[in-house]
Amino acid sequence: MDGRSPEISIIIPVYKVEKYLRECLDSISSQTFGDWECILVDDGSPDRSGEICAEYAARDPRFHVIHRENGGVSVARNDGLEVSRGRFISFIDPDDIAHPEMMARLRELLISHDADVAQVSYELLFKSFKKEKPLVDSVIDLDRGKVAQELLYGRKLPCYVWNKMFRREVIDTHFPDGMVFEDMYVMSQWVGNIRKMVISPEILYTYRQRCGSIVNSNYAENRLEYLKSVFRLAYSLRALEPLNVSDKVVYKCVWKGVICAGKNISRYVDDATTRVGAVSKIGILCRDIHIPSVRSLGIKTWFRIHLLRANPKAFSRMMRFVYIFSSHKYKRINNQFD
Repeated sequence: MDGRSPEISIIIPVYKVEKYLRECLDSISSQTFGDWECILVDDGSPDRSGEICAEYAARDPRFHVIHRENGGVSVARNDGLEVSRGRFISFIDPDDIAHPEMMARLRELLISHDADVAQVSYELLFKSFKKEKPLVDSVIDLDRGKVAQELLYGRKLPCYVWNKMFRREVIDTHFPDGMVFEDMYVMSQWVGNIRKMVISPEILYTYRQRCGSIVNSNYAENRLEYLKSVFRLAYSLRALEPLNVSDKVVYKCVWKGVICAGKNISRYVDDATTRVGAVSKIGILCRDIHIPSVRSLGIKTWFRIHLLRANPKAFSRMMRFVYIFSSHKYKRINNQFD
């Protein structure tokens, strides 16, 4: 690295993505805004990913490679942060694709709106089609209170870090080592440093849908960790922004997470003992949480909450039946994952 600091630091953790990595790195090379450094953290990848990283670094001095023993995505991102020098920070996943205008547009949004974080919309990439996910209808600004609200609603502001750009000053907490859904944790911590955030509807990031990220041997445990992350997010934002994040908002977010976790475990975990055991753990995790009125939650959600807490086995059977009844639809979708 030379002595001059680049405008943007792009951090990419790399592990077992040999099949997709070149497409990702080519998308970085093709950025129309050229004052960037890309820090590739080879997280002890057993395939040729590390060699591909070295190849791009030899070809373009803006690419820098860190080779380390495997420690997980959080440790890899933290290593990248430690050596980054940019005024602005972006995170890209190594199997995804950045639009050529992504860095230029995010930087422009940050500067023109005097914002601390900028976000663009994205598309889902399946085997044979793409699905756009415009998160807003037009460019909008959010103050910190609105950011906290939207992180819980999840519609305009999902807790991913990869479709965003941050001013360096925002990032004062490292990614938690060993925690699943680490993006959700750091976003809840970084909110306290955000005065303003700007969100654009432009589709400038391609999020590849991979089968391994949905169904794997640790799926039930991952869903339980997801739920714990939802709890952390909701309660930390309630403490940070009590005037903007009400108890009502917190409970709706928490219960939405509970039902989502229970429903997905019921659908995707085939072993009945594991499935019912995981749903029972969810019931234990949420047994002391206040349940809002049926009018506030809606009859379907209200009923599912009470069923899950009272009879996890019956809840699992009902969710499983609904899934099997519509299995042709879900199977058709799942078969499109890479």
